[in-house]
Amino acid sequence: MSEATPEPGLIVSAEKPGWRLWWRRTADGLTVGSAFIGALSMIVLLLGLTGVIVYGAWEAIRSFGLHFFVDWQWNPVRATFGAWPVVYGTVVTAFIALLIAVPVALGSAVFLVRLAPRWLMVPASFLIELLAAIPSIAYGLWGSAILVPLMQDYVHPALATSLGQVPGLGRFFVSGNTGFSILAAGIILAIMVTPIITAITRDVLRTVPPELEQGAYGLGATWWQATKIVLAYARMGIFGAIILGLARALGETMAVTMLIGNTIHRSNDVDKYSLLAPGQTIASLLANQFGEADTDMHKSALIYSALLLLLITALINGVARILIVHVTQNAAKR
Repeated sequence: MSEATPEPGLIVSAEKPGWRLWWRRTADGLTVGSAFIGALSMIVLLLGLTGVIVYGAWEAIRSFGLHFFVDWQWNPVRATFGAWPVVYGTVVTAFIALLIAVPVALGSAVFLVRLAPRWLMVPASFLIELLAAIPSIAYGLWGSAILVPLMQDYVHPALATSLGQVPGLGRFFVSGNTGFSILAAGIILAIMVTPIITAITRDVLRTVPPELEQGAYGLGATWWQATKIVLAYARMGIFGAIILGLARALGETMAVTMLIGNTIHRSNDVDKYSLLAPGQTIASLLANQFGEADTDMHKSALIYSALLLLLITALINGVARILIVHVTQNAAKR
């Protein structure tokens, strides 16, 4: 009886035990172990960072508690500290930045991927990535020299005389008679985060299968209808790009410090909520006062503010993750 021969095209291999098999298994184990250690080190680093900040802020946490988040008073002389003015400045400047940057970034990414000819797309993509790499101090210098005089001479007076007269909106547009303001800081943040969101969104749109667009055209869809389908397919990546831009806006220091005016309002100030008046963010507060803090309570309050910024960032990322999971589950059910 003849031995059975394997079917044509079927490859039969038997790995013989030896040093090659041992090396492959060892390499696999080292790879898995390295990945596990890397992931674990990120968790340990985050916990260690949080622990150090909590330790430094413990004196302020014991003295002010949760009331620190909503108190208007920030007086190092009297050792009374409240973070609400800087929390307001941080959140509002980041919101202004996203309000301006997201539509511009999405439009730019769609143009680069779906409309721009290659001779324009390549240099435009390079310039966008170059803008994302410019140091924040350069944006701050440009804003101080160009944006601040423009805001002082034209933008602030126009907004104060128009929107400042609208009932319910007037308190947000009380002019501070200076170009340094929360609005100026928000605009410079928008200029800084727009290239980041644009570059990531462009890369996400490039990963969309071309069959999706071709199928839409085959069913009689217009260009705009096909574009909406492409954007819907890439919505998770676009949302991630927006979250990265928001994180950059929340933590930006130098450019904001140079344009926001660095003023902490009191609860009885008329312009305490005004976008046209100087303000302060948590990052700019730390940049301005940490090196000059001469009491333990002052330093502890500043570190408490840093802990608050960490909590705000973690909360926003947590909400974003929940939204991503929720949208993904709804898409899977469909």
